Order: sequence, then structure tokens, then C-alpha cells
Amino acid sequence: MVPLEVIILYLIGIYMIVVGGGVVFVSFTLRILRMFQADKDNMTKNITKGLRGAGIFVGILERAIVLTLSLLNQFGAISFVFLAKSMARFKQLEQRDFAEYYLIGTLTSFFIALLGGVLAQALYQVLIVPFFP
Repeated sequence: MVPLEVIILYLIGIYMIVVGGGVVFVSFTLRILRMFQADKDNMTKNITKGLRGAGIFVGILERAIVLTLSLLNQFGAISFVFLAKSMARFKQLEQRDFAEYYLIGTLTSFFIALLGGVLAQALYQVLIVPFFP
């Protein structure tokens, strides 16, 4: 049986990599999107409304929740995270620039969290379990 402290340290590492690394990866992806955006001024004006830094915090919580659900094999419940986030932005999604920006950022964030969850489960079976029969 795997000791509890090994499991806790493993999970802390996974969360730090997925949630923290996700901030960098999603920011990089959205920065590239802005480079190719035709109407940069309009997009930036529509995106920057609201609390300063709230998008980063929402992304961190989003990746943590999606990672947790994927580690618990509750993939169907992940759709509720997307639904809740979309409901909060419902009016803004009518603007095409914002909708594309939102969708790319959200899907990138979900992809990172899901990939992290699947890889974490696989690596746990390969790297941790064999050493604790």
C-alpha cells in the first residue's frame, strides 16, 4: 500500500505543475492569438472590462476543479464547469472577438487540466505503485 504522505506529495506536485504551468501556457496561447487578431483595439477593450486579474484567478480555479474531477474519473461533471463559466459570460459571448478569445482560452485550460489528470493517473500506476507492493 502506498503511504499517504507519498500520495499527498504526488498530488501537490501534479496540482502545482498543471495549475501553475497552465497560467503560463494559457497566457502564451492568448498572447499569440492577440498577435493575429485583426482588430486588436476592439478585442482588448472588450476583454479588459471587469476585475483586474480575475481571468487568471478564474483560470486557476477552473484548472484545479477540472483536474480534481478528472482524477476522480468524473469527466461528465466537467461540463458543469464549462456551463457555469459560460453563464457568467453569456452576454459577452455575443461579441465574436470575445467569444473566440474566451473559447480558445477555456479549451486550452481544459485541455491542460484533462491531460494533466490522465497523465497523473498513468504515471501514478507506473512510477509510484510498483515501489509500494
